[in-house]
Amino acid sequence: MLSLHLANRLLFHSSNAFARFVTWVSFVGLILGVTILTVVVSVMNGFDHELRTRLLSTIPHVTVNTEILGPELAAKVPESAKVSPYFQGLGALNSRGRVYPINLYGIDPDSESQQTLIDGLSVDVIKRLKQNANGIVMGAPLVRMLRAQQGDVVRLMTVDVSTSAVQPKILSFELEGEFSFGAETDYSLVVINLNKLSSDQWRAMGELGLQIQLQDPMLAGQLVATLQANAADIPVSSWETRYGELFQAVQLEKSMMFVLLLLVVAIAAFNIIAGQSMLVEDKRQNIAILRTMGAKPNLIRRLFFFQGAIVSVSGTALGLALGLISSIYINQIMAAIELVSGMHLLDGSFFVEIPVRVQLVDLLVISALTLSICLTAALLPAQRAARLDPVESLH
Repeated sequence: MLSLHLANRLLFHSSNAFARFVTWVSFVGLILGVTILTVVVSVMNGFDHELRTRLLSTIPHVTVNTEILGPELAAKVPESAKVSPYFQGLGALNSRGRVYPINLYGIDPDSESQQTLIDGLSVDVIKRLKQNANGIVMGAPLVRMLRAQQGDVVRLMTVDVSTSAVQPKILSFELEGEFSFGAETDYSLVVINLNKLSSDQWRAMGELGLQIQLQDPMLAGQLVATLQANAADIPVSSWETRYGELFQAVQLEKSMMFVLLLLVVAIAAFNIIAGQSMLVEDKRQNIAILRTMGAKPNLIRRLFFFQGAIVSVSGTALGLALGLISSIYINQIMAAIELVSGMHLLDGSFFVEIPVRVQLVDLLVISALTLSICLTAALLPAQRAARLDPVESLH
């Protein structure tokens, strides 16, 4: 029986130098492609997670346009959820001739179930807001633009839509504190005390009802469907109604980046085909000799495929390892780049560091797709080598 060691020496020792060069290029390209793909996907996961966490901590997860939940609706709300009154409306702040549009958000600081924003506000600020019905809390950027200090009177303009004619309305508050969530809401959100006005007065200026905060905001859509099925006459909405398109755009961007970077892996796979094809052409006579010595086409196919598989598996493994290491130390790497270039990539953003979130599912998808592409690329030249006619190759 033909020795595998002899077959391996005839086929892969003293092979064409250019074919070896192309194989090494494909190997390095595969490592870089998988590394970049892993890092980019992990960073985009991090930004998506930070965006969801920061945004969903400052808005109601589910809103019900009623001040009291009936027993039937209350039974549908999870026990872990927090239910509290809220108000949402639009207004404007005027400072030194400039108008800043803002979102009014009213809470009841005395409510034990009040959850939204409480985690983001200091205990001292909440205490002062409880004690002062005329209190107002706003984002730190708004406080800087107004050049206001604690205790200053802040006048806010809103509209009264209780009648057929829209009438402007001026409300005066006392600044009790500021907050900083590190998100866009810092520039537009103003928190006020619901105890300042009656329910009818709040309803004339915006939306008054109940908010439901869930432990898992991703379940908001299911809860909305359940509540609407039991009370079709009461308007119910979730955060997805207002911000769903934003997160869909982020997900679409991640998918597009994944596809584009997967093309780098595809290029490396084409190089595997090129290198293996050159090797097959260079070893035509050796393949013919092996065939005349009794080697089966399946043996030739396995030998060539095995060499391509080594490049594919080792390149993918090294790429994933480098990608994971780069993702873990991405902020240190970017700090070194900024030190050399003098450019600060996160300037003007809400982030101090680049957020990274490595997910096992993404790693498995990257591995599966990369190996599928590269192993298919390695199989094509191996099939061609197995089909060579030994008689033609010896002449």
